[in-house]
Amino acid sequence: MDKYLRNFIKYQPFMIVLFTLQMVVVLTPAMAQTETDGIENLRFGGKVAVVFGFSWILAVVSLIAAIHKEDKRLIYPYACVFGFELLLLVLREFYVIAVHGFFIEVFTIKMYVAALVVPYVCGSLFALHRLFTVDPIETRLDEGFVRFDRNEMAAVAESQISSSTISPVPTHNTPQVV
Repeated sequence: MDKYLRNFIKYQPFMIVLFTLQMVVVLTPAMAQTETDGIENLRFGGKVAVVFGFSWILAVVSLIAAIHKEDKRLIYPYACVFGFELLLLVLREFYVIAVHGFFIEVFTIKMYVAALVVPYVCGSLFALHRLFTVDPIETRLDEGFVRFDRNEMAAVAESQISSSTISPVPTHNTPQVV
């Protein structure tokens, strides 16, 4: 794969890492100081916010290690924390819509932000996973490595067999010039 495309695909998760760390460092201490007043805000206050902040930091460290080591297994912790957080936020929105009304919650900015952020993060993580699956770092470092498809190997073997059966000795039916 082209070096610039590879760096671009790796650049997107780095931006996700920077933004996530910035939000965790800024918002977790503020959320840890507030107390929750209802079941819908349980995730946004007290010890639960600290636990989620710590899990986000571990997930970000795992994603940084995944980018540097090019190990696709280290992408999964970030994807799991992101998915769990997204599930909790969606459930909270359904609850708030049911209790407070549909029009109050639909026209807020958070729905539009989620519509932009979720595809960007999922697409970037998927592209990074595909990069590490299709073009792993081991094949890039081995300069003499050639990857064959099984069908290509059969065709190479057949062509070698057919070329070895052709005899360079002329047959008796052809006239020879002396």
